[in-house]
Amino acid sequence: MVTNIRQMTVEEYLAFDEASEITNEYIDGVIIPMPGGTRTHNKIVAYITAELVFSLGDKNCEVLGSQMRVRIDDTKYVYPDASVVCGKAEFEGENEVTLRNPTLVVEVISPSSLTHDRVSKVEFYGAVPSIQCYLILDQTRAFAECYTRTEDGWRLRRYASLDDVIPLEPLACSLPLARVYRRIFLDK
Repeated sequence: MVTNIRQMTVEEYLAFDEASEITNEYIDGVIIPMPGGTRTHNKIVAYITAELVFSLGDKNCEVLGSQMRVRIDDTKYVYPDASVVCGKAEFEGENEVTLRNPTLVVEVISPSSLTHDRVSKVEFYGAVPSIQCYLILDQTRAFAECYTRTEDGWRLRRYASLDDVIPLEPLACSLPLARVYRRIFLDK
């Protein structure tokens, strides 16, 4: 999955990414191109975004899409499929392209992104104190993993039934898995 275009400084990466037609993650000097997803991937992203907007209602939270870059640290920048920031959003620079304080991040995984999203990004997102919840949604089946921050680190819960409801405790709301996967896996 990692394509080493060439080692870049953070400044070179930010300029490269701003000029690029696709989004590019940056991990310790290495650029990782993030090409568009499949139809199923895009439907799940659209549904989860809509459900988050609906579930959060009038709370002081903002749902952001997959074009919002998130700063992990000085040498890591990623693009979650969706994110939520509660309270005042903090950005790097003046252009509001790089979010510094998401509360929740969402990744829709595919077979090619499985290791990166389930191993590396669990560690990355755990290093960002503002991130209280990391939600992983599988695009090949109705399945979710929800990591919630505790005093002792991440608490992982898995959901594999369309009858399951995922409690997003840091946001004081919940997500019915059937609504996230509607019109996708209901016939399987």
